Amino acid sequence: MTTGYSVLRFGLQRAQDGTCTQNVQQRGKFQSVEKAFSTARAEAIREWQEACKTQAVTTPKILKIEIKDTEWGYDLKHDHLVVARFWVHDGQPADLPGV
Repeated sequence: MTTGYSVLRFGLQRAQDGTCTQNVQQRGKFQSVEKAFSTARAEAIREWQEACKTQAVTTPKILKIEIKDTEWGYDLKHDHLVVARFWVHDGQPADLPGV
């Protein structure tokens, strides 16, 4: 039986040499999957709002900032690039009888 759900933020960090690496942050643990998805959505919307505010002064300009629903949570995209993922993960996988 699943014991809980975690919301994880997967994001890109740009190094001084211009290369990108993935950064993972835990954004909370929840007993219900509904609360976990609600939190993941709220976090994605919050970062989307911040990106829209800073886009006006960003060079080069980002043409499109959007949130995409996925089966695991929400992706934040700047043009074609996924810059952050807010995904829900089981705290412990379900026990499947006979497997």
